[in-house]
Amino acid sequence: MRAMRLFAAALAASFMFAGAAAARDIQVSLDQAFPIRLAEPATGVAIGNPTIAGVSVQNDRFLFVTGRSYGSTNLVVVGANDRVLYSGRVVVSPDETNMVMVTRGNETARLQCTPLCRPRPDIGDGAASEAANAQISSRTSAATSAANGAQ
Repeated sequence: MRAMRLFAAALAASFMFAGAAAARDIQVSLDQAFPIRLAEPATGVAIGNPTIAGVSVQNDRFLFVTGRSYGSTNLVVVGANDRVLYSGRVVVSPDETNMVMVTRGNETARLQCTPLCRPRPDIGDGAASEAANAQISSRTSAATSAANGAQ
């Protein structure tokens, strides 16, 4: 976990010096946040598909990208005179740290083991997946409401 945080911090630091031409994909896990510090003040931020990832603007030079559901979308950050500061993909993937998958026939069950193993239904797990989708929708609504209330 510490190594993952250090990697995220190093990658975030690289964005401070990256121009739009040198934009890298942002890799973020579901339900995790990725910090981005900008070298210049932003005047606008747009995320292509807010059901996949959300953006929380802390101030004109610091924002967080949060994984909401699996997939990829794009992020565009503009600065003064509508100059593009960043334009790139955001890829949201599962955080499989401490996860065990058990497959029986065509059914798959995921267990989160930290340290005790507990069921962790995920997208694509049949009936358990439907419950996970409902939770993701609920979280997305709560995150959107919280983000709109903070601005």
